[in-house]
Amino acid sequence: MSNLGDQYQCPTGPQGRLVAAMMNQHHQKLTLWGLSKIIVGPDFVILDVGCGGGKTIGKLARSAPEGKIFGLDYSLDMVKFSKKTNKTLVAKNRVEIIQSSVEKMGFRDGFFDLVTACETYYFWQRFADALREIKRVLKPGGKLLLINELKHRATPAKVIKETHVKLFPLEEIRRTLQSIGFICVRVFTEADSDWNAIVAQKDNAEHPKEIVL
Repeated sequence: MSNLGDQYQCPTGPQGRLVAAMMNQHHQKLTLWGLSKIIVGPDFVILDVGCGGGKTIGKLARSAPEGKIFGLDYSLDMVKFSKKTNKTLVAKNRVEIIQSSVEKMGFRDGFFDLVTACETYYFWQRFADALREIKRVLKPGGKLLLINELKHRATPAKVIKETHVKLFPLEEIRRTLQSIGFICVRVFTEADSDWNAIVAQKDNAEHPKEIVL
């Protein structure tokens, strides 16, 4: 049996489904903390990148009861798992989940009010390209929310090796977002914790639906 840590990048098979179930349970408090940094409009169209087990999608759907939530994951097994987690919302066409790479999504320009990414940027093959693609699919004034449990230099080398994560200092993430053209980049951290969240805006267009706290 392979190392369970190998499954975090692209969960597949029985071990991948185990990881998805673990993430659904383990990430709940982190996700709620991260989502508290924004206000979601009731009619938002939202994309959750790296949706994994699909629990975040359900939270977003409750926050945007008149909107629509899309999930995206590189793993086809996670797409299936997330669809099962959100089967009622999928049946109502409130949720749609697809298999794709974050660096090259099939959505049209300016489609989303909000893009979320919880515990997933660590596995993006080309970090800056992924951020450019996210910026492309955001509406003018739309927001990106990155929610992370791990922090550069605070994560043990053993965890990095076993899970194959690639971490960036928070200030480097800020600079990369700004270099790509995001504005109003804000970094949040939790006291006595490695939890962190980054909120960035596509541009300064008027966008009354969402306010950063």
